[in-house]
Amino acid sequence: MSKYQDIANDIEKKIIEKKYINKLPEQVVLAQKYHTSRVTIIHALKILQDRKLIHAVKGHGTYISAKPIPKIFLNSQVAQNDGFTKHTHDSKKLVSKVISFNIRKPTDKEKEAFNLSENEDVYDIIRLRILNSEPIKLEYAVMPVNRIPGLNLDILHKSIYSYIENKLGIKIGKDDRLITADKPDAYDIKYLNCTSNDPILCVKQKAYFENGTPFELSESRNRYDRGGLTVKKG
Repeated sequence: MSKYQDIANDIEKKIIEKKYINKLPEQVVLAQKYHTSRVTIIHALKILQDRKLIHAVKGHGTYISAKPIPKIFLNSQVAQNDGFTKHTHDSKKLVSKVISFNIRKPTDKEKEAFNLSENEDVYDIIRLRILNSEPIKLEYAVMPVNRIPGLNLDILHKSIYSYIENKLGIKIGKDDRLITADKPDAYDIKYLNCTSNDPILCVKQKAYFENGTPFELSESRNRYDRGGLTVKKG
């Protein structure tokens, strides 16, 4: 594999892990980081452009491609947000593969959503949920560390919501959800084994404890042919 392909794959990994969120470093900076020439970086960025992961804005740099978000929020009106594990009836065939798990400082939007100070930390989690050996959903989640202390890889491989309720003794309440249909991106194709033509059910969620305190901002990317979402009236 050529060097520019290796660099493209490494930059893609950093985008997946949200180490690059809105914009990539300048080409000169990337060339220094990877100890290579600017020409090699240009070739690597062309690969990422072809994968529709980034786009260049002349005179302003290279931006990570974002998905449009409709301004329509649906409240699930479910008395209890049980989490994915309970919806599969605690199946022993449900497996969680942790793709990325980091602790970092919150972004401005996250500070506002959780009412956090800039000195507080959040968990940044990416998990693949596998049921009966089939990849079902790709989950991206951000949670304040001080509201869910002790979260670790062992818990992530099982059920975060079960840990919150059974170990921390905190009741989980309602959530606000934004539900859209989306085209698959490179991560969906890679982790959900779907094609570029398969539709994806995208669920963005803000979840609350029973006392109304927000504890999760998440996005789940669901294969269209392996499950659905039931919204109940309260």
